[in-house]
Amino acid sequence: MGSSPISGIKGEIYSKKSAFWKEGFFCFKEFVQLQLNYLDWDSEGVQSRKCYETAVKHGKPVIVMEPVKGGTLARVPESVEKIFRECHPEMSIPSWAIRFAASQDYVMMVLSGMSNMEQLTDNMSYMSDFQPLNEKEQALVKKAVDIINSNIAVPCTGCSYCTEGCPQHIAIPKYFSLYNADMQEIKEKAWRPQGEYYDRLTLTFGKASDCLECGQCEQACPQHLPIIQYLKDVAARFETQS
Repeated sequence: MGSSPISGIKGEIYSKKSAFWKEGFFCFKEFVQLQLNYLDWDSEGVQSRKCYETAVKHGKPVIVMEPVKGGTLARVPESVEKIFRECHPEMSIPSWAIRFAASQDYVMMVLSGMSNMEQLTDNMSYMSDFQPLNEKEQALVKKAVDIINSNIAVPCTGCSYCTEGCPQHIAIPKYFSLYNADMQEIKEKAWRPQGEYYDRLTLTFGKASDCLECGQCEQACPQHLPIIQYLKDVAARFETQS
């Protein structure tokens, strides 16, 4: 899975919900740290939901990293900002991302990078008396994801028909998902995790640059995507990074 779990020993944990204390989560010596945000939740490459559900299955509380995706979800398209503002004019755009992460039942802590007092004050304004996203807000977040993903670089649906006969065993949909996620990152972000996820996948699957250009994948693709060219784009994006 994309968001590699990191087990560790926790120090003092300040839960967002008293239920964690009531259920004895403070006694846990292990936790799982995951990249989790609404844009990566159903991402084929990052797989935040699947990683979260695996942690839940094993009874491990989750600490969230990248809730705002390194600032990407603080600078959403105007149409997304509009629907958020119409629902809650007083709330910041990043608050939607952080509240999404904090609304997951097994999340006990959300790590949010803050660079000034204004951001700290904003985070405290909705986390000090935390209210999970309601159904209407969840629907708006899903709509936001659809809008953001409508402008992705590679319109792959993740059906995986292209991979069944690939002689190089290239994880085409996963690579495209990581490529799309990486292209959505803000340029100012110093570190992006998608490159690391790509490197890990290539330990099991062929690299994008291993493509023989046999054309089998393009014949199988129901979307008729120029997969061979897209794989070249993926290789240029991830395999040339130092």
